[in-house]
Amino acid sequence: MTHLLFIADVIGSPGREVLKGLLPELRQRLGVHLVVCNCENSAAGFGVTREVAKDLFQAGCDVLTGGNHLWDKKDAMDYLAEEPRLVRPANLPPGTPGEGWRVMRASNGVAVGVVNLLGRVFMREADDPFRAADAAVTALRAQTPVILVDFHAETTAEKIALGWHLDGRASLVVGTHTHVQTADDRILPGGTAFLCDAGMTGGFDSVIGMDRKGALRRFLTQLPERLTPAEGDLRLNAVLVHVDESTGRATAIQRLQIPYDKAAASHRRTGADTGARLLTGAEPADAVAIEARMRAHALLEAGVTPKLALVSVGDDPASQVYLRKKGEACAEAGIEVLRVGLPAGTSTADVVARVRALGADPGVHGILVQLPLAPPADGQPVLEAIPPHKDVDGFHPENAGRLALGLPGFVPATPYGVLRLLQHHGIPLAGRHAVVLGRSHIVGRPMATLLSAKGCDMTVTIGHSASGPDLQRLARDADLLVAAVGRPHMVTADWVKPGAVVVDVGIHRLAPAGGGKSRLTGDVDFESVRHVASAITPVPGGVGPMTVAMVVLNTVIAAERQSGRSA
Repeated sequence: MTHLLFIADVIGSPGREVLKGLLPELRQRLGVHLVVCNCENSAAGFGVTREVAKDLFQAGCDVLTGGNHLWDKKDAMDYLAEEPRLVRPANLPPGTPGEGWRVMRASNGVAVGVVNLLGRVFMREADDPFRAADAAVTALRAQTPVILVDFHAETTAEKIALGWHLDGRASLVVGTHTHVQTADDRILPGGTAFLCDAGMTGGFDSVIGMDRKGALRRFLTQLPERLTPAEGDLRLNAVLVHVDESTGRATAIQRLQIPYDKAAASHRRTGADTGARLLTGAEPADAVAIEARMRAHALLEAGVTPKLALVSVGDDPASQVYLRKKGEACAEAGIEVLRVGLPAGTSTADVVARVRALGADPGVHGILVQLPLAPPADGQPVLEAIPPHKDVDGFHPENAGRLALGLPGFVPATPYGVLRLLQHHGIPLAGRHAVVLGRSHIVGRPMATLLSAKGCDMTVTIGHSASGPDLQRLARDADLLVAAVGRPHMVTADWVKPGAVVVDVGIHRLAPAGGGKSRLTGDVDFESVRHVASAITPVPGGVGPMTVAMVVLNTVIAAERQSGRSA
């Protein structure tokens, strides 16, 4: 499967900054083989230059496409003619510098045809884009079935019409020019992925990428006004497509909108922040959610609807919050959710019977039991009643054993999420010393197993309540300290080696001493530790989002395995 990433119109230096900050990690995380980027607004909002194109290529773009503003920098004409990685609109008159379609080589060796077209409705004069598309696709299909078309056009109707015109002949038809991402991403019957407009990459505190004050003066006075790219609320807009390279048919499409925190990135580069680097969970959780949605979409296209049963006993308020979050996240990914709520007082035998019935239902791919169970129900027999292949929480003894042996199985969501969070933020692991505070089968033990496994290669120490006075000394030896002890603020600054990375798995709701609104906090005294550690996860907003995201991904994986569609 070939993964293509198309990046929407890059608006000036703010858009280029977003690319530099997000694209390298995004490309690696999503397994992208080729990046195509529309560059027609990348030089101060109008056109492209040699130096600006160099910036885009260095950020990770492989191919650049254009549009009606591509020619706005007159000193770039020679460059447009000679750059083989730039594709200009194909339906322009003969003699126009550059080429309207090219064949590029993706990182996996697959040849990809890239076509750029200009719309005619409300746009500058151009030849018929439909006939130009026919000529381009005919020429390219002699070399490869994988073809991406960037249609730079004003109207929705013209873009949709071209999508239908090329259905079955192109892998992706994506619109650009309006700078507003549309929500109509789909795969047409012939296998062509389609999106009416990919949006833009740059400042969204704007009027389609430009400073809103200047744009407003233009509208209000009808006088000329110099427009400059906006710098507020930076985001990347893109579309990710999976293509079967043997047929050219798309198997999945997902539009992306990813925020970019300019201030945080600047602090990381310059060291301006005197506190620890924040290892937030929002971005890595979004990455996992994108992966889950893509894989769930492929299952839905094949007629398989992933289904998760959420089982609870009693009305514990915290459990209800967690269940709601998990249910909402699953629904966003395209997973059907079955809520099974049993009243407090339900016996262990009755809960076990209900779980076994769900396990026998071929329409249910995953089962999650929300702990704790209201008495007298005992959680362990209930967890053991879940079939291991539907145990998306990874708590069944068989899955625990498979994790210990390095065999495929389900890994508990929280430790797996911690690992993905660390990898997302580029925390070095191999050869370093990790100390895990806590030995539960839900977090502590599986966390230690993951960190010591091949690929992570850490030396791991588990500390716990019976470690005695040496526990604090053990913690201070850690390059990576994972706190999962269930005691608020137990880990203070004198527990942490200067420069260590600290992951806070705990979550507690504390009421202020003088009354007032309660707040969430963790096992780590954040305010004292942040001045000692090099990096730390916040509570809330750190590990929590990753736990929910990994449950969603595990559910999709369970559905893939049970339907025989594992990657």
